[in-house]
Amino acid sequence: MENKKEYRNWLNQMNLEHPLVIAGPCSAETEEQVLKIANQLKESDVTAYRAGIWKPRTRPGMFEGVGAIGLKWLQRVKEETGLMIATEVANSVHVDLASRT
Repeated sequence: MENKKEYRNWLNQMNLEHPLVIAGPCSAETEEQVLKIANQLKESDVTAYRAGIWKPRTRPGMFEGVGAIGLKWLQRVKEETGLMIATEVANSVHVDLASRT
């Protein structure tokens, strides 16, 4: 895979003294869990905190994540720890909701 210039510029602008590290729980389950993990990770070389809030499933009825409420939790992580935040999006509605956060 070719390393695109625009991505190199984005990473260079971060001026990191260590590799880019994105960490966090596979699935955000509660606000308390999200904040506890974020506060533990902020003391390390983690650059961005990532938690899954939408969990697409192939089998109906399985846990599909906490949904949009998790965006508020991630915003608190950003405000309280200074970490960048990230989550996966699975459709255009998710993109719209996440881009407003």
